[in-house]
Amino acid sequence: MAKDRTIYLLMVLVAFIWGGTFNAAGFALTGLHPLSVALIRFAIATVVLLIVGRREIFSTAIKAKDWLDFFLLGLTGIFFYNVFFMYAMKYTSAINGSLITATNPIVTAILATRLLREKFTARLAGGALLSFFGVVLVISGGSWQTLTTLQFNAGDILTLLSVLSWSAYSLIIKMTSSRFSPVITTFYGFLTGTLLLLPCGLFSSPGPAAFLNAGGPAIAAVLYLSLIGSVLAFFWWNRGVSILGAGRSAIFLNLIPVGTIIISLLFREPITLFQGAGCLLVIGAVMLAAEEKPAPSPEG
Repeated sequence: MAKDRTIYLLMVLVAFIWGGTFNAAGFALTGLHPLSVALIRFAIATVVLLIVGRREIFSTAIKAKDWLDFFLLGLTGIFFYNVFFMYAMKYTSAINGSLITATNPIVTAILATRLLREKFTARLAGGALLSFFGVVLVISGGSWQTLTTLQFNAGDILTLLSVLSWSAYSLIIKMTSSRFSPVITTFYGFLTGTLLLLPCGLFSSPGPAAFLNAGGPAIAAVLYLSLIGSVLAFFWWNRGVSILGAGRSAIFLNLIPVGTIIISLLFREPITLFQGAGCLLVIGAVMLAAEEKPAPSPEG
């Protein structure tokens, strides 16, 4: 029971950390191309993780067949997710992007049911739907007009592709967790993802070299994205998925806008009654899904 509570706490912290990455990205993108930021972020994260986890990394035997899994981790969770998400934000609104991203728990749960044979129970389904409606309330502030005036475009398709990419990443993490620790899956996912981002980031304009002339806020933001938003958060996320499963873990992602609301309160920014109600719905949904005991893996 204590172990379950620790995992739940870590997953909540991951959601709040990733909520902070949206603000950090705004500072980091000052004078830098989005793909350059992504490259710098994960290059730093890879080096730091190598230093911190060098004993385990160098002592773990990696077979040739394992590299396909690591390549897919880097391709889906680092390369595709960042490329799709960064370019989606150029064409769609934050509201559209948030609403589509809120479908992640449902998409992941369905894929986990079909591909990993995780149980899609009534409790999990209810938690996923409840959290989605909670996010809708948080983002719209209870305004039906906000939702009815939404216009969908190519950016929304890219956002959906980023959702599918992250769902695929979570499924692969679950499949590899029986063979490798979170340190190994996180490191090699970062490594392959960074290599895939390398040509995109290097040839973007302005490129990574501009980071050397970036101001203090931009440098601090990139370090937050690298050390907190990547090394720490990805490690905790991978550990959580290995224990809770891909479907249950994904519901915690909908706590991200709740974190944004809490940060707004700290800065004395007003929130509406509907946004507060939406936060409560999401929290309730997470608690509902968290009470569901993970089914044993079919592989044993």
